[in-house]
Amino acid sequence: MSASNVLLLEQRDRIWVATLNRPEKGNALNRELLDALDRLADVVDAAADDSRPRVLVITGAGTKAFSAGADINELDGIDGSTARTQMERGQRVFDRLERLPAIVIAAVNGFALGGGCELAMAADIRVAASTARLGQPEITLENLPGWGGTQRLPRLVGPARAIELIVTGQQVTAERAEQIGLVNHVVDDCVAASLALGESIAGRSGTALAGAKRAIRVGREEGVARGLAVEAQAVAECCETAEQRRAVGMFLHRRAARPRDP
Repeated sequence: MSASNVLLLEQRDRIWVATLNRPEKGNALNRELLDALDRLADVVDAAADDSRPRVLVITGAGTKAFSAGADINELDGIDGSTARTQMERGQRVFDRLERLPAIVIAAVNGFALGGGCELAMAADIRVAASTARLGQPEITLENLPGWGGTQRLPRLVGPARAIELIVTGQQVTAERAEQIGLVNHVVDDCVAASLALGESIAGRSGTALAGAKRAIRVGREEGVARGLAVEAQAVAECCETAEQRRAVGMFLHRRAARPRDP
């Protein structure tokens, strides 16, 4: 991936860390940053199996914001046609991130509002700093979420809570976000915790990780029957890998070596 001032990328073996780098703007998501996220998805998709990340951590530069949302300057005065194009662009980028074979962890280090909350929801796992606040405040600008918030938020917190958050624009604390299922964990240092979680995941089979993620997504989007078919195929693919055969062999060896009760 070519160098980008607005999205920093650090590769740590099987874990890649992408940092939204507009701290002076609250890491607001402008066209340049969306383009950089799209290119990041290109790089992950194009990477060879032996270099592809198994975990991608996304966080924000600084201590105040993961991302304060879409850059409002780019929404000022636009007409409906342009707005629709911008919304479809952001939706496509976030959908690509959600569909990556890598497990995506959002390290929510501060405010995650509007498009920033929608970016975090496109991740597989969300780890929030105790000082983070999340919400969809678009209604306060007489609008609504446009980058997937109306779809992902109900999936995470249920439709009743989602509609309340969207139509009131209420922000929630990290603690409350964990209580309602919007984030997985609340910690003091969300980046360190995300990396530790990533380490525990990255050591697993890439085939198994991608297969599990794919089966869950397909079941949600296309129904249980189709999800079960994808699940069975993913298990079959794992059984063709040296990693799975080695793990089963080691398990059986350990069990055989255990002392038996008299």
